[in-house]
Amino acid sequence: MPKVIGYTPPFLCRPSPGSKIFTDPEPQSPVSPSKRSSYIGSPPQAQYQGSRRLIASRGTEIFTVVGNKIRWADLATVRDDWEENAKSGLGLSRTDTTEAGEAASYKTLAVPVYYQIRQILISPSGFFLAICTEHTVHVAVLPDPSRLKERNKSSLKVKTYQLGPTVHVIPESPLASVLWHPLAHATTTTDCLVTVTAEAAVRLWEFDKLSNWSLDRPKLAIDLRKLADGVSCDQDYEPSAFGKTRGFSVDTVDMEVSAACFGGRAEDDEDAWASMTLWVAMRNGDIYALCPLLPSRWRPTSTTIPSLTTTAISRMASINDDEADMDERRAAQQQYEWVQEIDNEEPEIHQSTDSLGQVEVRFRPQQPSAIPRLQGPFTVTPEDDGTEVEISDVYVFPARVDEEELFDGEDGETPAVPSGPPIPFTTICVATPENQVSFAIDLDGVTGQWLPKKGKGAFSVPTSDAKPLTLIDTVSLVEETRNAAVNWPIFTPDIVYNHSLFLTTTDHVYSFSLNDWITQLGAELAGSQPVDPGLQRRLEIRCQNSISVTDKLIDTGEPSEILSAPAIVDDESVGYLLLASTGHGPYGVAFDRDYLSTSTFEPLSTELSSFSPSRSSTQLVKTADSEIDLVPAREPYSLPRVFYENQQVPIDSLRKQLPPHLRKALTDRPMKLSPATLEIMTFTHRTVGVQSHLLETAASELFRRCERLRDELGSQVKQMAELADQLQRLAATEGEDEYGKPYRIKSPDERLQEAREKQKKLVARYEALRRKVGRVGSGKRDLSSKELAWIEEIGALGRNLGIVTEEKDGQGDSFMDKRFDTVKKLTHDLVEEANLISKQTSSPNPPPALEASTSSISNSSITPSMSASQMTVTSRSSASLPGSTLSTAFGVPSRLQKERIADVMGMVEREGAVIEAAMKRLERLKVEY
Repeated sequence: MPKVIGYTPPFLCRPSPGSKIFTDPEPQSPVSPSKRSSYIGSPPQAQYQGSRRLIASRGTEIFTVVGNKIRWADLATVRDDWEENAKSGLGLSRTDTTEAGEAASYKTLAVPVYYQIRQILISPSGFFLAICTEHTVHVAVLPDPSRLKERNKSSLKVKTYQLGPTVHVIPESPLASVLWHPLAHATTTTDCLVTVTAEAAVRLWEFDKLSNWSLDRPKLAIDLRKLADGVSCDQDYEPSAFGKTRGFSVDTVDMEVSAACFGGRAEDDEDAWASMTLWVAMRNGDIYALCPLLPSRWRPTSTTIPSLTTTAISRMASINDDEADMDERRAAQQQYEWVQEIDNEEPEIHQSTDSLGQVEVRFRPQQPSAIPRLQGPFTVTPEDDGTEVEISDVYVFPARVDEEELFDGEDGETPAVPSGPPIPFTTICVATPENQVSFAIDLDGVTGQWLPKKGKGAFSVPTSDAKPLTLIDTVSLVEETRNAAVNWPIFTPDIVYNHSLFLTTTDHVYSFSLNDWITQLGAELAGSQPVDPGLQRRLEIRCQNSISVTDKLIDTGEPSEILSAPAIVDDESVGYLLLASTGHGPYGVAFDRDYLSTSTFEPLSTELSSFSPSRSSTQLVKTADSEIDLVPAREPYSLPRVFYENQQVPIDSLRKQLPPHLRKALTDRPMKLSPATLEIMTFTHRTVGVQSHLLETAASELFRRCERLRDELGSQVKQMAELADQLQRLAATEGEDEYGKPYRIKSPDERLQEAREKQKKLVARYEALRRKVGRVGSGKRDLSSKELAWIEEIGALGRNLGIVTEEKDGQGDSFMDKRFDTVKKLTHDLVEEANLISKQTSSPNPPPALEASTSSISNSSITPSMSASQMTVTSRSSASLPGSTLSTAFGVPSRLQKERIADVMGMVEREGAVIEAAMKRLERLKVEY
C-alpha cells in the first residue's frame, strides 16, 4: 500500500496561482441584467446521481472540468513557476504576481458541449479525449503539447466530434459507462471506444476522424437483453431503433446497467482473455461477462497468442467424448476454431505511436461470430443470503500468467514478460451506494464463448440461476455520507501497484490495497508442488486474515462539495500524487515512491520539501540504539472558501431572479410596504443570514485553530528546552560505576572524535595489510631462513608421524613405525617371559587372574592405526592386576614387577602424548596454511 507523506502541494493551494486551475472565477458584481425571470422560491433541479470523472491525467499534464469548460495545465511547469516566484518575487506586487501566474498556469480548451460534462477520459494512446455528458459522447482531438504550453491566456479551440448524433440523444437511456478498449489498434487518427447505456446497450465505436461514417454508426452494437435470451448467433441483437415501440419485459428492471469495466489493462503478464472481457454490473446486484469483445483490428500483447493457443489446446485435450457434456464439447470446439483462425492469419506489422517500436496488428476472427455469448449472471452474495445489493461500480483484477509454464519447451527467444508471481484467479471488486465494498474471486475464470450457428445444433436452455462468486470480504465504511441522495461510489485503479485502487464517494476518498493477500493466495493456489495436507488449513487462515488494507485519504468536510474521481500522477518531477477536485478547489495526497528504492531503511529526515510527512498512525524509525517516534502531521489547514467568495454574488443573484416590475420598485421608486416587498425582504434576510452564519462559523474555526496552534507551539518549545537540558546534564555527568571505578559520559563531540581516530587507524591498518598482501608473490624471491627452517621442521614432524615418508631402496619407512614395532616386540617378549615363568612355578594351574591378564595382553590387536589413548587403556588394564597375585604367579618380588610395569606404562603414555601433540600441531598448521 502506498505510504502517505503529504497532502495538497503548496503550489496548488491558495493563494498560489495554481489553485486557480480548479476553481471557477467568481462573477463580478453587479451582474448584467437578464431578460429571463423566475420565481424566487422555485425548487432546485433534480441532482445527478452517477459517475463523476472530472479530472484526467497524461503524464504530468492534467485536464479538469471547471463549470462546463475544460482546462489544461502541466503540473511540472506550475511547480517550477511557483518555486521561481517564491524565490525571486519578480519584484512585483502580490496582485500583479497572482495575475501573471494565473495567466500562465492553465489554458482553457474550447469544446462545443452544451450539456453538463460528467466524465472526461484520456485514451491510452494520449491523442484523444472523450467528453461525456449524461446522454452524449464527444471525442476531442488533443493538440500538440507545444501548442498547449504556449504562455497566453486565450482559449484554444479543439476539434471535436460527436459519436452517434442519432444514437446518444436525450430521449434515449443515459450513459452508464464509457471505456477505451485496451486492445485497440490506436493511431493518431483512429481509436476504439465502448459505450454502455443504462438500457444494456453495448456499442463499439471504431472511429476515424477522417471518416464521418465511422463517427455516425457503431461498428458493433449489442443489446444485452436480447443476447441473454438468444439461441443462435444468426439472430439480430442490435438495440431497438430510436422511437420504436418496446414491449414490457422483466429484463427491463433486472438488467438496468449501473457500471462496466474491462477485465485487464493489456499488460503482458495478464491472462489472455482478461483484456477482451467486458464485465457489466446491473443495479440489482447481477454481473455479466461478455468475452471476447474485440474491435475489427486489434493489437495483442506478447503473451496473448501463446496463452490463447495453450488454453484452447489443453481444453480440447482434456475433454473425453464419453464423459464430457455436449455443451462443453461444443464450446471447446468453437474456442479452438476461433484461436486456430488467429494462428493461421498473417499479422500486419505497423510502427507504434509510442515507444514500443514495431507492433503486430491482427483482424478479429469472423467464426464462430463477432458477437460473443453473454455469460452470467454472477453474484457476489452467497446463495443463502437474501440481502439485495445495489451496485454503483465494479472493477476487476485479472489473473496473472505463469511465464515459465507458458514458454516452457520453446526453442525460440521468449519475450521479456514481467517476472511477477502467477495468480490463477480473477478478483472482482463491487461498490454500493451504501458505502460498502465487497471483494470476491472467480476460480474458474471467464473464457471465450459463442452461440451456435442456426441449423448446426443449439446449446441446452441456459439456466437463469445466478452463479455465486466466492465472497472473500465486505468492508463497510462507517462514515456517514453528507449527500446520500447523490452518493455514487466509483473506483479508480492505481497506476503503480497492480492490486490497489481508490474509492471516491461524495466527500471521501479511500484507498484499498490487496497486494499482499492476492500475492500470497496466488502463490498457494499456483504452486507446482503436490497438494499437501496443510493447504486447506493455510487457505482458511488466509481468508480469516485481513483481506485489504484500507485507509481514508481525503475528507472534504464541506457538505456542499462533491468530489470527483481522482487522477493519479507518477512522475519524477512532481512525484507520486493523487489529485481530486471539487468546484471549490483541489485535494491532493502525496505518496512515497518507495517502490523505486531497494533499501529497506526509512529516511530519518522529516524535511520533505513542501510535503509534510503524515500517517494515520505514528511512524517508527528504528535506529541502532532506540526508536524515534515521529509525530504524525495533519492535513494543512485551508481557509474556508467563504473568505474568498464574492459577498455580493448572493444578493446579485437574488436581484436577478426578481420580476422586472419588482426590480424597478426597489431601485427606481420609493419603497412601499406591500406583501411583495415583504416577500423580497424575507428572502433577502434568509440569504444574508446564511452568508453571515457561514462567515461566523469560518471565523470561529480559524480562531480556534490559531489558539490550538499557539498552544501546540508552546508545548513543543517546552519539550525542546527540556530535551536540551537533559543533553547538557548528560554531557557533564561524572561518577563511579558499581566496581568503584570513575567514569564520565563523553560528549557527542568527543565520541565523534574517537570514532574518527579509530577510523583512521583502521584505514592505516588496512593499507598496511593491502601493501603486504600485494608484495606476496609479486616477485620470484628466495625464501628466508625462517621460512626454510619452518618448512624443514614441518617435514621432520611429518616424517616422524608417518605422514611424510622417505623412500629408501624402494621401501618407505618412518621413525614412528620403528618405535611402534619396538613396542610390539617388547610386549611379545614380556608375554613369552610370563608364560615361561608360569610353567616353572610349582603350581600346575596358574591363577585365573594371571591367565586372563596374559591372554588379554597376547590377544590384544595392537595396530598402527590404534590411537595413543587406546594403547594407554590396554597398558593400564594389564597393570591393574593385584600385586599379591603377580608375586605368587611369577615367584619374583612384587616390587620388581611393579617397577617394570610402571616403566612400560610410562613409555606408552609418553608415546601417546607425543603422538597427540604432533597431530594437534599438524591440524593447526594445516588450518593456518
